[in-house]
Amino acid sequence: MISAVMGSRSIEKKTPKWDERIDQIILWLFVGIFAIMPTAFGGTLIWAFSLTECLVAVGLILWGMKLWLDKSHRIFWNPAVWLVLGITGYAFIRSFLPSIHFSAMKELTKVVLYCSVFFLFINNLRRRKSIKFFAMCLIGIALLISFYAIAQFMTGSEKIFWVQQPEIYNHRASGTYICPNHLAGFLEMVLPLALALTISGRLGQIQKIYVGFASVILLGGIAVTISRAGYVSALVALALVLSNLYKLPKYRIPAILATLLVLIGLGWFLMGKSQVQSRFDELLNATQLEEGRGAIFQSSLPMVGEHPFLGMGLGSYDTRIYQYISEKIQNAPLFAHSDYLQFIIEWGIIGFILLLLLLANMIWGVFKTMRYFAQKGSNSSRDSSRAALFLGAAAAMVAIMLHSFVDFNMHVPANALTAVALFALVISCQRFVDESCWLKQTPFVRGVVSVLILIFAGMLVFDAVQSTRVHRLVQMAKNYQGTVEGRDTLYREAMEISPRDWSIALKRANALLDYGYPAETENHRISLERAAGIYEQAIKENPWRYELEAGLGQTLILLGKNEQGMQHAKRALELYPNGSRTHAIYGWCALYSRDYELAVKHLENSIHLRNEGNDFAKNWYKIAQQRLSEIKKYE
Repeated sequence: MISAVMGSRSIEKKTPKWDERIDQIILWLFVGIFAIMPTAFGGTLIWAFSLTECLVAVGLILWGMKLWLDKSHRIFWNPAVWLVLGITGYAFIRSFLPSIHFSAMKELTKVVLYCSVFFLFINNLRRRKSIKFFAMCLIGIALLISFYAIAQFMTGSEKIFWVQQPEIYNHRASGTYICPNHLAGFLEMVLPLALALTISGRLGQIQKIYVGFASVILLGGIAVTISRAGYVSALVALALVLSNLYKLPKYRIPAILATLLVLIGLGWFLMGKSQVQSRFDELLNATQLEEGRGAIFQSSLPMVGEHPFLGMGLGSYDTRIYQYISEKIQNAPLFAHSDYLQFIIEWGIIGFILLLLLLANMIWGVFKTMRYFAQKGSNSSRDSSRAALFLGAAAAMVAIMLHSFVDFNMHVPANALTAVALFALVISCQRFVDESCWLKQTPFVRGVVSVLILIFAGMLVFDAVQSTRVHRLVQMAKNYQGTVEGRDTLYREAMEISPRDWSIALKRANALLDYGYPAETENHRISLERAAGIYEQAIKENPWRYELEAGLGQTLILLGKNEQGMQHAKRALELYPNGSRTHAIYGWCALYSRDYELAVKHLENSIHLRNEGNDFAKNWYKIAQQRLSEIKKYE
């Protein structure tokens, strides 16, 4: 099938050199990565991400071998490479400054992964045939996912494979992703590639039919996501591709026809689709600013001023946001719903300036390279796959840059990897207009690059192995049906592998707290004392996580240490002042401490903040009211 898609031209058989074999292996590694990540819930599954880390590590080692075996191999080097290294180096430095260590290290590993993919692409996927093959495979993967998304939408399915789709996304298709917006983010990056290749790529007839058909289906896949930002970003990307092709007389008619087809198809889909209209009507609804993304943005903005220069720390947003979140948002977000806003919160102004410089360098390079391809295209009657791939990748980068203003696509591994690969494609095309972007090998250069390769590959493999082992133990503990000691042993083994992972400690301590309540036997007290120690250790690793302070407060209260328990419950309330959960726990602790007026006040606040599904607060509120009324009666 691939041979049919890639064309029917006869290729003279010859034995490839060993460096060509390495390039082919790295190419297939890329194909494997992009076959796995988008189809595994956007790469959010532990096994998929860990496997990708290992595949990238293999690619790095192969590249390192090529450096030493082929001394004529040139390394791509331009200002963008310096900036990528600068961002990666800053991530290393920032992860060791005061922050949530475990969260920072996980983010650092992602940065290393994306940096590695960038360097592997620009230094090994240089041949036009290799890049075209990768693009065709990427389009094929997006095509299959789009088929699945369209089938979901047409059948009204609420399943993503075997998993129930979140209720909030009902009547919207998400394909193999959890969130429809992120499927739109992926497809809007692949669609410009398919369209550009359809109109101006040097392809065989079968290939033209394939990419043209894929363009239509990908557009349909974006349509059924009903993603507002996805619609806008995809249309901007298509407009960039078509407007640039319109400038060349030989592509003017195909560009006009493609524009008409897009408009007709879009109009047909939007007619009578109440879901689309209601989604856009929400933008005019004031509650969007008070309770939706507008409220998240407003709550997140003050975080920028907390540590403006260095930021709060990599991976710290989902912990620190609780201190700032509005009382109208009780399901505190894991992400800021704006990649730029979250980046400056976590990385600070220094990191944000590095990012802006990188994007500015890319944009400058795009204009420079675009003029080269436009001039070459005007002087040639032949199509150019290289120019088509560049145009499609540049438009894709514009699409995802726009979408990232109002969503967190760069925190979805599959989309981040796709953006990095297309970014590398855009940057690598600068070699056609700048002969100085090559770095000749010297023993010093090979040594430095080899050390970086070993460090990066080692980090990726270590994280993959550790994450897989920890995840397996945590899942076993979660599903364990035996004694509390057996479950605790599994959690303890996971903590021994990853001792600074505060999230495992939270799960382990919560399990011990649940068993220890209501502290009626000696075994219950032993369980509670063990939980208290684990909470205290985890707080040292993450002093801003309210659940740790709240759990410790409850545990100490049950152990009869009321004063200490109330202090930690109060600290939890300070970390999450507008949370129904923290008010409920503080009220519960006050009730156990026999301060019934305080208990009634905070349990009442909890119910006010969240009425539906807040049975914990409602049940204890009745008890607190009853106790308070009995005291007043006797007074």
